[in-house]
Amino acid sequence: MGNTQYILLLFFFITFYTTAQRGNYKFENYGNRSILLSGNVTGSVEDIGLTYYNPARLTEVENTAFAINAQAYELTSLKLTNVVGEESTLSNDSFSGKPTMAGGTFKLFGNKFAYSFLSKSRADNSLNYTSDIVTKDILEVFPGEENYTVGLQLNSRIRDEWIGLTWATKMSKELSVGVSLFGSIYEYSGSSDLDYVIESFDSRVAYYQNNIGVSQNSYGLVLKMGANYRLKNIDIGLNINLPYLEISEKGSFQYKKVIAGISPENDLFIDTNLENLQSQRKEPFGVSIGSGIPINKSKLHLNVDYVSGIKNYKVINVPNINTGADEVSEVNFEEERKDVINFGVGMEFYISEKLSSYISFSTDFNGFSKNATIFDLTSDSGKDINITDDFIHMGLGVDWKMKWASLILGTTRASSGASEFSRPLDPTDDGMDNEVTQYDFSRWQFIVGIEIPFLEKSLE
Repeated sequence: MGNTQYILLLFFFITFYTTAQRGNYKFENYGNRSILLSGNVTGSVEDIGLTYYNPARLTEVENTAFAINAQAYELTSLKLTNVVGEESTLSNDSFSGKPTMAGGTFKLFGNKFAYSFLSKSRADNSLNYTSDIVTKDILEVFPGEENYTVGLQLNSRIRDEWIGLTWATKMSKELSVGVSLFGSIYEYSGSSDLDYVIESFDSRVAYYQNNIGVSQNSYGLVLKMGANYRLKNIDIGLNINLPYLEISEKGSFQYKKVIAGISPENDLFIDTNLENLQSQRKEPFGVSIGSGIPINKSKLHLNVDYVSGIKNYKVINVPNINTGADEVSEVNFEEERKDVINFGVGMEFYISEKLSSYISFSTDFNGFSKNATIFDLTSDSGKDINITDDFIHMGLGVDWKMKWASLILGTTRASSGASEFSRPLDPTDDGMDNEVTQYDFSRWQFIVGIEIPFLEKSLE
């Protein structure tokens, strides 16, 4: 198998991995203990992650003037089978850090508030590749075989930063309510640049270039409403996530195609740059219900999450463009989601006043029916290249309470099992006759977190 095939397939999966997790609603968790409990904390969250999972729980936790989300380092493992035939296998392992969450609590005018800074999504992937000189008959207008090289550049970047303020109050001795309002700054960009330089044996030279780029900026608000009810010693929590409210949006699309040196009839130059296109970002409605059930000095955490679907819509409204064909071409950059129900359970074991341990499990079903990525624009028309992966999450860790801080250590694992997808366009076109590739994916996270109450008195 050629190096270009390997790199394209690998980059395709990594790019999807960073974008499609928006459809796996429990793939990332926030807050030190909440991470180790796999996000099963709607009725029992006790760290700064309450701003995300259930703002009403703010009335039930001790003041934390400042808390740093557990720093996570992740080891991802990818295995691709049947890449170019039934016997071909690729594998790749990578190790990297993950962004953090920070925040704290304060009192103002007799009310309790929390602030938080959350990196909901953050990823950068880029690839620059130039093949060795290949000899092959790829142009009918040039007699015999030609020497050619392929240059490939792929880029994908996502940023979704949240800044939030949370308020909560007790309506009665048993019932608390709360609200979190997050401002979201979302940026997505992707590009695919493909270049061929072709030389015939009679010294004729041809050049082919195909560049596609897309970007989307969105500014909006995310509102979460929570409730917590204490029934004897059992806490029952409810969290409602309202759909994303977009305030400002902008999209762009670039297309450039150059064919030169073949013949005057075949030479072509197209350069399209469309700015200020109408775009949409949609995030669905969701409801979570959870409970924290004491068992002696330990606690059982239960959770059920429902996320609604979204009908098919255009992420970026790109008009039909000239691509050199007889008629203008339609550009589709669309997204669609289905209803999802997840469930999970976690257990917090009391060991001593200073030490607790955690173990957890959660499902994470993917909500995407169609996911817009740069490969929607570069692959063959009509080819479904979407991966909609379902994950199982497990967590394990400890919480060590010291005089000056609380230290959280642990690990999580996400696994998908065997799945498959249709290959994107292969620029070398080496005659791959089977379009389906199987893949196995897993992720380990290694977590170190700390909570420091050193400013508590001055902020109260």
